Amino acid sequence: VDTLIKEYKIFNLTSALLVSAVMTMFQVESAMTDPITRTTAFLALICALLSVLYGCMYMIRFGTMHAMY
Repeated sequence: VDTLIKEYKIFNLTSALLVSAVMTMFQVESAMTDPITRTTAFLALICALLSVLYGCMYMIRFGTMHAMY
C-alpha cells in the first residue's frame, strides 16, 4: 500500500508540473492564436487536472488501507 501511495504522489507531482507548463503555454500569444495548439493545450490541461484529482482520491483511499497484522 505504501508503494502505491508513493507512486500516486509521483504521478501527482508530474501532473502538477504539466498543469503549470500548460498554463504558461496559454500566456504565449503565438501559441494561442493557433487553434490546434490551443485545443491540444486545453485537452492536456483537462487531463492533467483530472489526473491530479484522481491521484488525490486514490491516495486518500489507499491511505486508509493498512495491513492488519
